[in-house]
Amino acid sequence: MNERYRIAHYWIRAGILAALSWYIVHLVKSDKLHLYIVPRMIPYVKFGTLALFAMAAFYAFLAISRSDGNAAEPDCDCGHEPSRSSSRNILMYGLFAIPLLLGFALPDRIMGSEVVAVKGMNLNVATVEQPTEQEEDLSEPSLEQPNEQPTEIPSEKREGESPYHELDKRFPADDYGMDFATLGKRLYPKDTIHVNAEGYLELLTTLDLYKDNFKGKDIVISGFVYREDDMGKDEFVVSRMAMQCCSADATPYGFLVRSDMGSSLNNDTWINMTGTLSTTVYRDNEIIRLEAKKIEVISAPDDPYVYPYYDDFEDLVVD
Repeated sequence: MNERYRIAHYWIRAGILAALSWYIVHLVKSDKLHLYIVPRMIPYVKFGTLALFAMAAFYAFLAISRSDGNAAEPDCDCGHEPSRSSSRNILMYGLFAIPLLLGFALPDRIMGSEVVAVKGMNLNVATVEQPTEQEEDLSEPSLEQPNEQPTEIPSEKREGESPYHELDKRFPADDYGMDFATLGKRLYPKDTIHVNAEGYLELLTTLDLYKDNFKGKDIVISGFVYREDDMGKDEFVVSRMAMQCCSADATPYGFLVRSDMGSSLNNDTWINMTGTLSTTVYRDNEIIRLEAKKIEVISAPDDPYVYPYYDDFEDLVVD
């Protein structure tokens, strides 16, 4: 193969790898990297940047050494040489170069209603299996509890009965949902529940699983405004984007809100609100609806996304 042709490929690869590492450094210095990946992955990405830079330096070294006529090793004839097809080379390098150019050219934006319109809003954070007839015969509790149950936590232990027996009835769970039931018991005595960024998904899941237990309680939550075309003028969703790993898997979650000032709030407006928890039926599903009591327009937080909570639920701060 022509040596100058091979050297040109080395320089192209060195340039793309160096530009990729430079772009990541740019995101770190501008404090924008968290808009694309979850915080726990940032150290690995930084380490990967060093690897990219090392690879760029290696290809630059090969190009320089061959340009000086020091190419000692003969072609191994094992298929490692660059393709001579211009269309194939353009396609291969374009897969790296085009996203890189878009990254530099386009502004770093917070994902909002445009992404939600494509992915769809999740208003049913959790679903609960209804008990079978056999389970009902065994008096296993369901989420729909009779009205005669007490609304306060028992303060005295009955004979042969746990002091939290009534709470156990209100918050039934299988092995998978035990943590959510425990979190629900911690939230139940509170008149006002703050849904913070830390543990956001877990709090929404708990409220959705046991929504009947929390009717009438005040919920304090922040997020951006989003609305579907079939929602009423006084309705919108207060929502957050949740990331598992990176922006590619971001998923929107939120609660439906009813407010007299709903029509005056544009999509992507960030708000902090207090609303009373109730339920309604939307698209044939029972969902939570917050009856707004107070809405304050705020700026988007420095980190607008929420992430899964990996620590023990008992350590989750519940205001």
